[in-house]
Amino acid sequence: MKRFISSILMTTMLMATLFAGAAFGSPVQGQSADFIEGQLVVSIAEQSDSYSIQSTDDLLIHSASLAQSGFAVTNSLFGQDAGTFSVQSLDSDVKAAAIEKMGLVYLVEYSVNDYASIDSAKQALKAKLENLGQQVRYISENRKMYALETAAVQDVSVQAIHNNQRWHYDMIKVSQAWGVTTGSSSVRIAVLDTGIDSNHPSLSNLVNTSLGRSFVDSTTLDRHGHGTHVAGTIASYGPVSGVMQNATLIPVKVLNDSGNGSMYGIQQGILHAANIRADVINMSLGGGGYDRGMDEAIQTAVSLGTIVVAATGNEGASSISYPAAYSGSIAVGSVTSSRTRSSFSNYGAGLDVMAPGSNIYSTSPNGQYRSMSGTSMATPHVAGVLGLMRSVNPSLTPAAARTILRNTAQPAGNANQYGYGIVDAHAAVLAAGGTPQPNRVTTTTVQTDKTVYQRGDNINITARVTDQQGNALQGASVNFTLTRPNGTTVTGAAATNSSGVAAWSITSNAQTALGTYQISANTTLSGYQPSTANTTIQFSAGSGGGDTQAPTAPGNLISTGKTSTSVSLSWSASTDNVGVTAYEVYNGSSLAATVANTSATVTGLTANTAYTFTVRAMDAAGNRSAASNAVTVTTDSGSTQPTTPWAPGVSYKIGDEVTYGGATYVCRQAHTSMTGWEPSIVPALWLKK
Repeated sequence: MKRFISSILMTTMLMATLFAGAAFGSPVQGQSADFIEGQLVVSIAEQSDSYSIQSTDDLLIHSASLAQSGFAVTNSLFGQDAGTFSVQSLDSDVKAAAIEKMGLVYLVEYSVNDYASIDSAKQALKAKLENLGQQVRYISENRKMYALETAAVQDVSVQAIHNNQRWHYDMIKVSQAWGVTTGSSSVRIAVLDTGIDSNHPSLSNLVNTSLGRSFVDSTTLDRHGHGTHVAGTIASYGPVSGVMQNATLIPVKVLNDSGNGSMYGIQQGILHAANIRADVINMSLGGGGYDRGMDEAIQTAVSLGTIVVAATGNEGASSISYPAAYSGSIAVGSVTSSRTRSSFSNYGAGLDVMAPGSNIYSTSPNGQYRSMSGTSMATPHVAGVLGLMRSVNPSLTPAAARTILRNTAQPAGNANQYGYGIVDAHAAVLAAGGTPQPNRVTTTTVQTDKTVYQRGDNINITARVTDQQGNALQGASVNFTLTRPNGTTVTGAAATNSSGVAAWSITSNAQTALGTYQISANTTLSGYQPSTANTTIQFSAGSGGGDTQAPTAPGNLISTGKTSTSVSLSWSASTDNVGVTAYEVYNGSSLAATVANTSATVTGLTANTAYTFTVRAMDAAGNRSAASNAVTVTTDSGSTQPTTPWAPGVSYKIGDEVTYGGATYVCRQAHTSMTGWEPSIVPALWLKK
């Protein structure tokens, strides 16, 4: 939607015009700024079968009467190529469904100097068409549509998107949904926007340009930025991961390089998406107000099984804007990280659900990343959830999808402000027919042989992958990404060995840039949820002779608490000639945790098992101390209470067992139980035995 807010989060400024959009104000009904001057959209009732679409096209195109009055038919929504203009090719069933709802739709141009007002032009055109024997259903302005309103935007350094910039996905429970499905390449999401940068490293394997089409120029490539950001939220991989990890993104370019389009062009895009059997249409755009042709185009797509989702608008108004306000659209508003309605988000009757839309990190053209705000950013979260739902239930109808989103939404507040609540990806996917995959969680840790390097050094990187019990996972794929200070990347991949370790090395040289480097390790393993770990290293200007003095060993390591699955530890601080930067906690010879303070809790342990821990200190140069004293701790044996039926409002601790629905569940996190069907649908809290 227009007027989303871009956050300035990097020091390297792009040229101010690189992704500039036109600065349109909020359109006012009836003003010329609200529609494209000299263009009208006309719908003519279909006549008998003997009078073909081609006949109507030929009649209108070659009508001397229309030409004499200054009218020229420049596009036919459903006709054949008449040699005067190109038209989109629609399958016969799509064309029949569309014509039944929309009639025969044409774009007509005229000279504004020939008519005193747009109403007089409409009246004249209607009279001419009726004189030609045509039954006019409606004539409307070709209203302007918008993606955004901003003078300039700035991209975000890839380093800024690491380190847990995923609050928006956590809020809508995407990770839990991935325990059911991460998506499917058979699910098609049509992004009606400014195009998509199909060469972006986080998108290139997901975008299908052959299915896409541009209705504004000759390419679906995004030279604006809005569409690429929207697409990355729906589905992407790498430093920023979208709601879906597997999908087919289809660029349907209906907005130009300035972020502007028209009602007629968007109708073309909707019908194209329906024709290629898109599962979901995402429209993060708005403007113009109600339009009968747009309404009927959305109805056509929905009747053919495509789910349409649209943004409610960014004026902070008490009524939602079009196209979200059409009955066939699922209307999405925006919330902040504190779960409150974003100040810019429109609200009111017809609002379905909310999703995160403030300061959202996603993809940007030319391999970059960007933080943006707006209902434009909230909407693709819901489009991605709908894609996950279609992944587990390809026959899910648009009506059923809307009902599921509403019924599973997380309560957020007043319905007028929040609709049915904040979308819940996990609950929605389960309600759509997904089956939970229990006990399939990976944990990735990543470390380097030191933290400060000099030119010519080898960078040795290792990642360790375990399951939720801390057991090593062999055969997991680890994709490493090293991001240079200028944002460019180097990638590598390795599989974990029998110890769950994958290794990757890079050799620097005399030209290696100085500064901070970001390293990420992204793990995938069939049947398991993916996981990611990040760390940073430094390249200094020294040529040798740097700090080689290790810190003193930590002292007085003791256990300060334990459960059946965790042990808490504390120790005395180390000293160093420069300064201690971190402490590494080892479980035997395996790194269990890295912390900045003098205490840690090691989790994922097995009940009634002895573990031996040590701690080492590390300084900024990567020097590690000798090990602390060792401490051996035996975990608790777990719950000894008899198994009882689950009940709401009860305080459960880790290891407690309950029965529910004829099955036995083990508590995975200490909590006070909620109402409803908690054990069977919240695997983060309960593990089915």
